[in-house]
Amino acid sequence: MKQIIILLILACPFYGINQEQFTVYFPTDKSYMLHSSKLKLKAMIDSEKIKKIIKIEGYTDSTASNEYNKELAENRILDIKYYLIQNNIQLAENFSGIAIGEDFNQENELSKNRKVIITYISNQNKKITDLKKGEKMALNHMNFQPGTDAFRDNAYPVLEDLLSKMKKREDIHIRIHGHICCSFMDDIDLSSRRALKVKNYLITNGIAANRLSHQGHGSSKPIFKLPEENEDQRKTNRRVEIEIISINE
Repeated sequence: MKQIIILLILACPFYGINQEQFTVYFPTDKSYMLHSSKLKLKAMIDSEKIKKIIKIEGYTDSTASNEYNKELAENRILDIKYYLIQNNIQLAENFSGIAIGEDFNQENELSKNRKVIITYISNQNKKITDLKKGEKMALNHMNFQPGTDAFRDNAYPVLEDLLSKMKKREDIHIRIHGHICCSFMDDIDLSSRRALKVKNYLITNGIAANRLSHQGHGSSKPIFKLPEENEDQRKTNRRVEIEIISINE
């Protein structure tokens, strides 16, 4: 029975957790989205790619007071949430709306700061070869022993499949992102160590080091806000992501 289970795991394709993000933009000092963004969001909805909404984050530029911008970010979240519900898009049970306002690393071009980022569960599973430059994908079943950078047994099929894809597609260069859950502080740099562990596995097995980089984020970029409400949220926040740095499209 154990051999059968292992064979089934190895037969599974290399898919990431099917969570994706979509960004919409807003006019100056307005809570309704730009017409161009509305058309793109409607096209996304009509494609039936969105299964459920996990999180909506609202952002603003820094041209007004912090308090005003927080309120504007909240209104932008409400506008998008209402639009999605109107179009029969479901919110996840653990849905959260987070008003960031101006409290983030602002782009020099102000229009890029007036935005809402929608995190959703996709109806489509993605493979690394489906990604474009700049896109990310979380690795499903990339699990570690608690509090360490040691792989659990179910991580190896994922690593082997990633290795296979990287060997077949020598044009792909990636950055490996490590994330942890639960704590605002990563005192032992665990997220970076886990990302490095994946990187070193690929290098040891023949992938050129100049095709790989890694970065640890601690718990600074959670899918669900901290502290998490349950183990499912902790599991989602505790992840390794692959970002495409370059690829022949």
